[in-house]
Parts: sequence; C-alpha cells; structure tokens
Amino acid sequence: MNSSPTPNLPTPSQWPSEGSVSVRPVRLGPAPVQSGTATAPATPAARRAQPHALSLLASLWPLALLAVAGSAQAHGEADDALPADPGVRLGAAAAVSWLDSQQTLPSQRLRGFLRQGDAGTDRQGVGLEHGTLSADWRINDWLGAELVLGKHGSDAAHVESAWVQLRHDVEGGGGGGDGPSWWQLTAGRQRPALGAAMAQAGHLDSFGLMPLAKQVALNGDWIDDGLQLGWRQDGSAGRFSADAGLWRGQVFPGGQGASPVPSVHAGWAQGPWALDGWAASLRPTQRGSLVNSLAGHTHSAPVCTAGLKDVVCFAGRSTVAGASVVWQGAQSPLAWPLTLTASGWLRNEHGSLESANGLAAYSARNRGSWLQGMWSLGPQWQTGLRLERAWATQSLTGAGASLVAAETGLAAYQPASRQTILLAWSPRPDLSLGLELGRERAVHPTTAGSTTARFAMLRLVASTSWLSGAK
Repeated sequence: MNSSPTPNLPTPSQWPSEGSVSVRPVRLGPAPVQSGTATAPATPAARRAQPHALSLLASLWPLALLAVAGSAQAHGEADDALPADPGVRLGAAAAVSWLDSQQTLPSQRLRGFLRQGDAGTDRQGVGLEHGTLSADWRINDWLGAELVLGKHGSDAAHVESAWVQLRHDVEGGGGGGDGPSWWQLTAGRQRPALGAAMAQAGHLDSFGLMPLAKQVALNGDWIDDGLQLGWRQDGSAGRFSADAGLWRGQVFPGGQGASPVPSVHAGWAQGPWALDGWAASLRPTQRGSLVNSLAGHTHSAPVCTAGLKDVVCFAGRSTVAGASVVWQGAQSPLAWPLTLTASGWLRNEHGSLESANGLAAYSARNRGSWLQGMWSLGPQWQTGLRLERAWATQSLTGAGASLVAAETGLAAYQPASRQTILLAWSPRPDLSLGLELGRERAVHPTTAGSTTARFAMLRLVASTSWLSGAK
C-alpha cells in the first residue's frame, strides 16, 4: 500500500487519448486524484544472461520436440477434440521462447485496468512459454473424455482440461439442414466456447504474447468448471454452432461468492469466412485485486480477507463478451495465401470497490481489439502482423474514491497498444521457429506515466501425437 500523499486533479468526463502527457484522470467523487503530469523515464530491467541465451534455447529443443498441439485440439474447446473413431490419442506440445527487451514489458502488469493486480509473468530471457500433455479418449460413438495438464514458465503444473462428453447424432441431419447435425454435452473443467480464433489466441498460436484485449477482459484466459451444451449443424450453408454453459465463476472476472455464471456462444463458418460471438454474465461478491505490486503471478482471483490487507474487493455485476471474424484467402475464389482476423472484446462492470482505506462506487467499460494478417510466403515460410489496442472508461465515486483509485492503480490509467511483426519457418507441420519484433506502449509497471518498450522474441513451437490403431 502506498502511504505517500495523493495530489489533487480536476475531474474531466473521460480519459485523454493515448500519448497525452498531461493528467490521466479517473472520474472520481468528492476527492479527485491525480497521477502526475510527467512521464517517468524507462527503468532498464536487469538483463538475463544474454551471451548464452541462444545456446540455452538450443538446449531446450528436446523438450520442445516432445511437445500437442499447436493445433486447437490440445488447447482449444471441447469441439471435435476427440478422435474421429473409438480410440485414444496422446499428445504433447510446447512453446519455448527467448525474449529480449531493455525494460520490463508494461503488459506484464498492465496497470490502469482493474484486473487481479499481481506482478504478472516475466517473459524476459529463455523460458517455457507453455507446455501441455494431453489424452483424448473416444470410448464409443456417444461417449468420450479428455485430460490436459499444462505448465507456464516457473508456475506449478495445473489441470487445464478434465471433462466427459456425451454426443447425440440427429437422424437425418435435423435443424433443417442438408448435412449431419449433433448435440454434445460436456461436463468438467474446460474452456467456455469462444470460437477458435479467440480461444486459441495467446496459447501456442502464431504470436507469443497474450493479446492485450484478452488480458483486459479475462486476465489472460478463461478455464472453469462447469457444464456446456453444444449444437452443431453441417451443410451446404456452412457449419452452424451454438453453445450454452453454466460455470462455477470462481476465476477472474468472477471470484469468491459468485453465483453460477451463464455463457452463450454462436458461430458460423462457410468457405473462407468464420464468425463467432459469445457473452457471459457474472455477479461476484468477493473478487479480490491485489494492491501489492510485488505480489507473484496467480491464476485465481485473490481472496478478500476479513481485514482487506493488500487487496481491494469488487462486488457487483460483470458482463464480458467478444466477437471475431476470420477470412482465409486460400479458400476464397481469389486463392490468396492470406488470412485476416479481427477480434473485439469488452468487460463492463458496475458495483463497489472496497479496501482497508475506503469504499467507492465503481463503473467501468473496458475494451480491447486486435487486427491480424498472416501471409504464406511458400510451403514453409510465413510472415504476419498483429495490431492491438486496449482502452477503458472508468469512474469511482464516494468518500473513499481517491484512496481506492491510488491503491488499484486506476489513477495511472493510459490506453495500451502493441504492434508485432512475425517471420516464421515451419519445416514440418508440427514444428515452427519464429522471430517476432514488437513495440508496446502502456502505463509504466511501477511508476506514473506511460512508457514504450520494444522487444524481440525467438520462439520454437513443436508438437507430436500418437493415435491408437493408426498406421
């Protein structure tokens, strides 16, 4: 908790645009707060052992080569994850990266947005970005199960997926379509259906960093325990999909005391086009956000303790939603080797924020988006560009608004942006080596004012699988 005095500031109605070096306000009540007018100089982070970084990366090749799926099966949703015929598929996947930057990436903590408040994951140097071990078992035509264990960097291994699925094929297709149709009911730990483009982003996909939009909306990812009913229809008009789920809601943006969380998803794909949209409504009563910037990375929402020590507690309503559009030029009449993706996310919240030092009414509209283009230069080479932005409108009113804004870092808000270019070489479908160059601009991780960080990343992604009965 910062005990330094808090200066005052006028109360404008909205945030200034990115790049402003004047005040960055949160709309407050009786006691406005100011984050300062000067942009703090970047503080160079301690460099990792750069002289031998490439040799360390090379030493991790055996691990990466054990690595399922850079495909959606190892890290996607419970849709077509099981083998087509009865049997077992075992797989492993890994992404190993080396990231070099002169300073800590501001996206590591992403101050100015109400999230879990931990210090985030330091990606500098060489490390395991993500690894998975998976087992998919189709017992028969109507029953199957999946188990996926995952690990990120130095974090402890965890269960990413553990579910059982029932499937019912509709005779004659059903649904008015001219192709196969089926229902599926999936129970257990899984990813709520978001659509492939949104679910896969940030996990063994083309780019190595989690999209800013996904960080702002979901704190990085959404894995929950629950029940999800899905419907699929294939036909000449394309594939239609619909899902409805009910979840425990104990993970961000939910938290302790949350009631069951409903979610819905709808998708359509035909030819080069794929469209997806989803939404969920959460009502946490004890969702914690850490106010100690030195706190380590955590995958679960911090607990609102009785004394609210080093934590701010949110109670209210949170609505999250997202949409994506994908165009695959190779499947269009133009036959272009280009894939374009656009995705937008939101998290709207209304309720209260309480800390040991104050209580305030809180309202926020968090937004994020990215545009991405991937161009195939040949059978083995690919280049890409991803443009990202995240922004918010937030207000705090009440006698404790100033203190709460200072504790949560909301007073330091600035829009965040990232631009990344990629060159990747894939000598085999299950092996890819990529080079990324990027630039981020957001609030400095520890001081007032925005900062710009440039980075380079060398990244190896590999996968392998074994299917029983396969020749």
